[in-house]
Amino acid sequence: MPLFKNRVLRATLWSFLQRAGSLIIGFVANMVLARLLEPEDFGCIALILVFVSFADILIDSGLSSALIQKKDITDRDISTVFSINLAISIILFVVIIILAPSIGRFVGQPNLAIYLRVESIAVLIRAFYCIQAALLSKNLQFKDLAKYNIIASFFSALIAIILAAWGCGVWSLVAKNMVLQLSLCMLYRHASKTSYKIGFFKENFISLFRFGWFVALTTFLDTLYSNLTAFLIGKRYSVKDLGYYNQAKSLEQIPVYSLSMVITQVLFPFMSKMQDDGDRVLNNTRRVIMVTTFFAFPLMVYLIFFAKPVIVLLYSAKWSSSAVYFQILCFGGIVNSLIHVCRNVLKSIGETKDLFLTQMIITSIAIVGVVFFLHFDIKILVAWVACCSYINWLTISYITGKRIGYGLLVQLKDIALNILFAFVAGIVSFYGVKQIISSDIIMALLGAVVYMVCYFLLHYFLNTKSIQMVLSLTK
Repeated sequence: MPLFKNRVLRATLWSFLQRAGSLIIGFVANMVLARLLEPEDFGCIALILVFVSFADILIDSGLSSALIQKKDITDRDISTVFSINLAISIILFVVIIILAPSIGRFVGQPNLAIYLRVESIAVLIRAFYCIQAALLSKNLQFKDLAKYNIIASFFSALIAIILAAWGCGVWSLVAKNMVLQLSLCMLYRHASKTSYKIGFFKENFISLFRFGWFVALTTFLDTLYSNLTAFLIGKRYSVKDLGYYNQAKSLEQIPVYSLSMVITQVLFPFMSKMQDDGDRVLNNTRRVIMVTTFFAFPLMVYLIFFAKPVIVLLYSAKWSSSAVYFQILCFGGIVNSLIHVCRNVLKSIGETKDLFLTQMIITSIAIVGVVFFLHFDIKILVAWVACCSYINWLTISYITGKRIGYGLLVQLKDIALNILFAFVAGIVSFYGVKQIISSDIIMALLGAVVYMVCYFLLHYFLNTKSIQMVLSLTK
């Protein structure tokens, strides 16, 4: 057991380094690209990724997650998953190539067709490495995952910046995604010790499909909602508005998604190994929730108070119109870390059917709301997107409470001080700094320092459970 715990700790460290490295590279690249490119360029790539992201989900079909969750996998399992992924990727590639001109005309962007056709090559590439990534994750080999992702992220960002500086516009963003996928494929295939052949085995497919089917449908519904929202914004309002929204959404997702993914990337394979021990799953979930929200809540609340200064600091004044979208989305993003942890717990204990049914309810409500609020100002629509995060949290918490005894009330008890101290620190830092600083850039930087000091002191002097766990993990 001590050996296994050490593996988990090392895996968590390397997972953090992977996410942190990729995050820093992507973050810096996005800052540079935002200054070199226009909002319309980001809006165009957002429309392209609407279709490519759907293809990515269908390629994987949730079967890679099934390989992680399954206790003992065989060569037949791997060959079956690879064959299905490859077949689906070829079909989707052909479909995108054929439909690209029609899609461009429908959204009023004729030039979109050529971008979409080139980007669709990534659909083929992904099928050749997603299994290697899943197997490394299953075996907690996050050191290798970290190296490959950081190298691929660096080269893709470098190419994009060079092309953007040469005035290539949307092509620089298309190249960024293509180079990322190609680099990951080459690195994983070169380092992989797993060999497999094309082959389909019915029994193995059925075994994996029982788990993977609901995971794929859940991811598909989640992607359907987020991408349909982006698509409708670009169609109903303008590509420029979509660029502002997409940039705000991407920035809002960086802190919480990166933080929660660091933990859940390890949490899923780790808890899958203890899925038959309900008490251990419950206790570890509570610890993960408290530690995750200890960092996630103050990040999101700081961004709510300092939305405009942060946008100007990172992306320049020409992106200031996206600050209000960013502020609204950050308010919804407060609970996203809770959603991610609960989802991964349900996946790890095999309750993927519940996960799918929950997502189906949430997606249905969210899409109906999006269609309704399209008739109003875009800010109202963005506010609805933020509200959907809370609907999602309430629903997934109810299901988690039924399955492991960790429902909404227990979660609220565990996170109460984290959210309270986050808002107290936000009020003190924002209104305190605002009285003496007028520059957006200085306000964002000084506000961050004051905010962190205030937040950590509140926890430290009251010696909360959350900071006890954080200090214990640090030691």
